[in-house]
Amino acid sequence: MSGSLLGRAALVGVLLLLAGCGFKAPEPARTAPPQAPEPPLSMLTATIRLPAAELAQRINAATADHLARIQGQPVKCGFGRCRLNLEAVRTDSVEVRAHDDGLEIALPFSVRAELALPGSFSFVHAKANARGLALSRTTASLGPDWRIRPDTHGTVQLEDSHLRIGPVVTNIRDVWNDNDELLSKPLFRMLDKEIGRSLREQDKIALLWAKAFTPIKVGKKPVAWLVLAPQRLKVGRLATERGDFVISLGVDARPRVVVADAPPQVAPAPLPPPAPLAGHDDRFAFVVPVLLPYDRAAALTLDSLAKKPPRLAGMKVRFEKLAILPSGRDVILAARFCADQDWDVFHWFSACGTGYLRGVPVFDAASATVRIADVHYDIATEDILSGTVRPLAGPSLGHDLEQHLVFRVGKDIAKLEQQITAALAKPQGRDLSFAAQVTSFGPPSLTWTADGFLASFSAEGTVQTDIRF
Repeated sequence: MSGSLLGRAALVGVLLLLAGCGFKAPEPARTAPPQAPEPPLSMLTATIRLPAAELAQRINAATADHLARIQGQPVKCGFGRCRLNLEAVRTDSVEVRAHDDGLEIALPFSVRAELALPGSFSFVHAKANARGLALSRTTASLGPDWRIRPDTHGTVQLEDSHLRIGPVVTNIRDVWNDNDELLSKPLFRMLDKEIGRSLREQDKIALLWAKAFTPIKVGKKPVAWLVLAPQRLKVGRLATERGDFVISLGVDARPRVVVADAPPQVAPAPLPPPAPLAGHDDRFAFVVPVLLPYDRAAALTLDSLAKKPPRLAGMKVRFEKLAILPSGRDVILAARFCADQDWDVFHWFSACGTGYLRGVPVFDAASATVRIADVHYDIATEDILSGTVRPLAGPSLGHDLEQHLVFRVGKDIAKLEQQITAALAKPQGRDLSFAAQVTSFGPPSLTWTADGFLASFSAEGTVQTDIRF
């Protein structure tokens, strides 16, 4: 037999052998993918303002009928221990001034008093009317239940008004001053009660906390939502400013952007106890993610491989299926591929099978691309190929695949930056509204999750928050 015939026979033998070389490698063990980095902690600050005029209206409404009513109260008098009936009513509007971190209140009132002598002379009564002015100062603190607790102290000024019982004369002012514990302090406790009712802001604070969980739309194409993710609520010292009673609030949050067609479902956490607000500024930072799903990345890779398939040992490597599977330290490429001869148009003599490669995702800042580097066979796949289809074994296929495992995300990042900057420049939200001036974007960092490759970049700037109730 001639040498040419021997060569052709050998080639046919090899091809027939390859035609039967199907292979299937075992799937590698996987660990959980890395956790996405936690967004930085930022603070949204806001102020609840209670104008002194509004507080005066509330106190006026609460004291419209009467201030105090006393029936049969034993009191000190010029005759020993008398019994007093007294009714105090407001005679003019309450004046409220917010000053020096407190409320200064002037309350004009009139008193109608009836004094009964002690003992067997209790049938002897004296009556008188007088005008007075209660001057008080109220400071306030915040309890763990977010209730404002006022503390009011002051003095009462009463005009002379004689109480004449036969030849003996006393006056309401003396009786009042001698019984300050029984008369003045109840009046100021009443003011405490009405001021406490007027300063019931815990419902507004609870609404503010709940509204902070509502996602805010910041992008259209793609649709993006800013999720504040509040962590805790802080409150500063109750103070006064420009004639208003003010409550300074700070919401510690870990804001992030979520790209999704529908707003993320976020259940508000219960209102936590107040934490102290020591100080704040208007700096603000949040994280913007760009997610490339694994199925999208696999489809892009298959398209690239179809246009320019790798070649090994004179054979074309044709990829039929490709899936990207996340693991803890890398990602796994699950592929069905074949080694084809150029002249074998029907792929009768192709060696096909399923194998696994591994690689590490990296982000290239210069080209704004996500790529998979250091692509190599999983050890079990390498062993099977070495024993069945040796031309496919070795590092060459992994190196060639790296050219196709490159995904450009620069346009997506630039589009999100523009949309978020424009959206936050305008006030966003209703009851809790804020506008941010984005001053810089940080360099993206890459991780991979159960869903895809996640390139995240930070946005920083200043923020202004308003509460509208």
